[in-house]
Amino acid sequence: MNAIDRTEFDYVIVGSGASGSVLASRLSADPEISVLLIEAGGPDSAPIHLVPKGFYFTLNNKKYAKDYVTEKYGDGAHEVWHRGRVLGGSTTINGMVWNRGWAPDYDRYEQIGLTGWNWERFCAAYRALERHELGGTYFRGDKGPVGISIARPREEVSDLLIESMVKNGIDYEDDMNGSDNNRVSYVASSIWRGLRVSASRALVRPARRRRNLTVALHTEVDRILFEGTRAVGVSALRRGVTPVTYKARREVILCAGAFESPMLLERSGVGQADLLNSLGIPVVVDSPRVGEGMREHRGILFQFKLRNIRGYNWQASSTMRQMWTGFKYLFTRRGLIAHGGFGLTAMYASDPASDRPDTQAFFTPISTSSVNPMTGRLVVDKEPGARFVTFGLHPTSEGSVHITGRHVSDAPKVVPNFLATEHDRQLLIKGFRKAREIVSTAPLSEYVSEELEPGPSISTDEQILSYGLNRGNSGYHTLGSCAMGPADTDVVDGELRVRGTTGLRVADASVLRWEPSGNCVAPTMALAWIAADLILKGAAAQ
Repeated sequence: MNAIDRTEFDYVIVGSGASGSVLASRLSADPEISVLLIEAGGPDSAPIHLVPKGFYFTLNNKKYAKDYVTEKYGDGAHEVWHRGRVLGGSTTINGMVWNRGWAPDYDRYEQIGLTGWNWERFCAAYRALERHELGGTYFRGDKGPVGISIARPREEVSDLLIESMVKNGIDYEDDMNGSDNNRVSYVASSIWRGLRVSASRALVRPARRRRNLTVALHTEVDRILFEGTRAVGVSALRRGVTPVTYKARREVILCAGAFESPMLLERSGVGQADLLNSLGIPVVVDSPRVGEGMREHRGILFQFKLRNIRGYNWQASSTMRQMWTGFKYLFTRRGLIAHGGFGLTAMYASDPASDRPDTQAFFTPISTSSVNPMTGRLVVDKEPGARFVTFGLHPTSEGSVHITGRHVSDAPKVVPNFLATEHDRQLLIKGFRKAREIVSTAPLSEYVSEELEPGPSISTDEQILSYGLNRGNSGYHTLGSCAMGPADTDVVDGELRVRGTTGLRVADASVLRWEPSGNCVAPTMALAWIAADLILKGAAAQ
């Protein structure tokens, strides 16, 4: 249902990304429950959103993404982080990696006192969500709405890297999510039959046939409406000009992501009292951790020049070759364009003292030395090349995101605080050296003629740290800014309810305290599945 004439619903969900799509689908499955799903961006109907490699053209397109500019760090560097502003949120413009993590990443929550938040519960959610091409097992689903496939066909340079990794104690596994071992795999992606499977296409599109689900596009929520400390609705702007108000009879559920959810809370009076008072915002709840605890990876991108082997550059090194590659994709749904950003991924320990993988790596036989590939532009080198990027899996440095004004148009203050802890600094160094060790191992080493980036001049610990901080890459896996926990100072409790309020929950990546696996789309969708269980159970008990 698309009509937005109604102004009162049982549930108002803010944000249509990984979590909002899951909640909209599951809550509206009961025809007696009315649900409003609000999205600041527009529809996902453009054909480019179906093409896996299409994210190179949508990631930094202001029609589909919103930019968040970080504060300066290091020697004056800064980054622009893109997040989806379209139906499906970032799942409509991301690299589609379906990376889940393993038991210790989830059992940590129960160990700190959040009863029921554990691997078993998340695993059940994954089984319910997935339609995996490798079939169902106790930890993998095969009948769910989200199609998951493995990058195919196998590729020559990637297979050489696999052999080199095996020699370094990193074994090949078909399913990158199938164990917690040191492992390398062809990437599992939310791609099915060569087409992107965004959260909206998997879950919202079929649910929109229901009369009790309303989707409001081009509608940006500026604040939550409270009666005392009870959330009763939201105020928003439609197409940036028309003010609208929506009431929630039962709950308002924030699914706006690690940036927008804490900022929406702050604009609504839930946050650090000193900050809110300084901006003239009446304090509803003094919640000092709103916007704090933000975590993001810091990694390093290696680029190499290859010899005596082709890789993928030749398929995309000119406009004509890109057109021919695209033409073949249209008829086969296979090949370079049918993949996400990378073809291979690996999880392994760069630190010999680690008892489980501490590093995430991605590899593709494409080099783009003239442009940072994270900008969303596909400009490849003429000669054969490859890129290999590594991140520490579990960063301990904490950054922050806060509002700077009362209005939704005021740019936030985003402080990455990269490499603030000795753990993160040492792991960056060890990960850097481990990557070079792998690439220097035969048989891949026999085909690598030159390290283009960072280049052989970067070799000492100090040089690695400086390069990583000033010229490294973030993972685009931001979370933790409304962290769930058992303490009174934690933003949300074990039911995802915002402490100090009623009728208000946060159910997106911002509530995850730690990076569970690197990529956080799959964990966020699983969290939202669990959130739906909590909400429906609570409603049934009333």
